[in-house]
Amino acid sequence: MKPRRHVGLISGLAALVGAGLLLGYLRHALPPATGHRPHAAAAAPAATAVAAEAAPAAMPARDPERVLRDGSLRGTAADGGVGTGFGGHLQPDMALRRLFDYYLTLRGETDLHGIRRLLHEDLVRRHLDEPLIGEVMRAFDRYVRYQQAAAGLANPPGLTLAGQFARLDALRRQMLGDTLAEAFFGAEQARQQQLLQRLAIDSRHDLSAAEKARQLQALDTALPAAEREARAQASVGDLVQQQTALFDDTHADPATRYAERARIWGDAAAARLAQLDQQRAQWQARLDAYAQQSQRIDADDALDPQQRQAALLQLLHDSFHGPERIQVQAMQNTTLSATTAP
Repeated sequence: MKPRRHVGLISGLAALVGAGLLLGYLRHALPPATGHRPHAAAAAPAATAVAAEAAPAAMPARDPERVLRDGSLRGTAADGGVGTGFGGHLQPDMALRRLFDYYLTLRGETDLHGIRRLLHEDLVRRHLDEPLIGEVMRAFDRYVRYQQAAAGLANPPGLTLAGQFARLDALRRQMLGDTLAEAFFGAEQARQQQLLQRLAIDSRHDLSAAEKARQLQALDTALPAAEREARAQASVGDLVQQQTALFDDTHADPATRYAERARIWGDAAAARLAQLDQQRAQWQARLDAYAQQSQRIDADDALDPQQRQAALLQLLHDSFHGPERIQVQAMQNTTLSATTAP
C-alpha cells in the first residue's frame, strides 16, 4: 500500500472539488464579456495554418477592419511589439508573441487571412521597413503552424509527464526553430522543468523528509531571487495546480495524469483530482458553447446595439444558473479591466 503523504492535500482537494466551477483554473478559458474579449495573452491559440484555414460555415468571415473596429477588441490597443537586433533584423521575444496573440484573439470573428492582414497593417503603421515586416510575418506563420501541430499532438499511452514535456519541447523547436522557441517559450519551459524536478524529488520514497527538503532547497538556490521568494510561499495546492497546467500543455491523457499524481500524492488524491479534471472538462465545454453563441450574436448585423445587448444577456441567463452567472460576469469584468488598463 502506498504510504499516506500530504494528508492536508486530501481535504484541500475536497474543497477544490466542492468549489465546482474552479474559475481560478479556468480564467484563460472564459468567453468574452459583452462586446469584449479576454486579454490576448490568455486567448485560445489558432488551431490551423493560415494557408489552409477556411472560415467556419456558422461564422462567416467578416471584413477584418470592421471586426477590429466593432468586434471584441474594440477600444483596446495592440499588445506587444517588435524588437530588432544586429543589422535591424527581427529579434523575437515575448513582446512579439503577445502581439501575435493579440490579433489571434479575433479568430472566430474573421478568418486567419483577415487576422494576418490586420497584423500586416499594424506593422506598416509602425513604420517598419519591408524586410523586417517580412521577417515578422514569416514568424507569425510559423507560430500559427506550431499551434496547429501542438493542438493535434497525440502522446502514446504510458508516456510519462516528463516524456510528454520533452515531446512538446521538441515540437516547438522543430516547428519554430531554436531562436523563436526559446524567445516564446524559454522562460515558461524553465519553470516547467523545475517543476518536474521538484515532483521527481517529492515522489522519491527512499528519501527522508530532511533529504527531500535539502534537495528541494538546492533546486531553489538556482532560481532568481524573486522566484525563490515566491517558491518559499508556495503550498502543495500550488504545486498541484502547476502540475495540472503542465498536463494541459502536454495534452496528457487521464491515465498518465492519474499515474503521475498517485506516484507523488497517493491514490486518494489522484482520484479526487481525476474527478476535478472531469468537472473542468464539463465546464470548459459549456464555456466554449457560450463563447460561440456570443460571437454569433455579436456578428449578427441584423441586430441593433440594444437588441444585441438583450440577446447576450438572455444567452447568459439561459447558459448559467444564478451563482454561475455572477462568477462568469465577475471574471469578464476582470478581463475587461485588464484589456483597458493603461
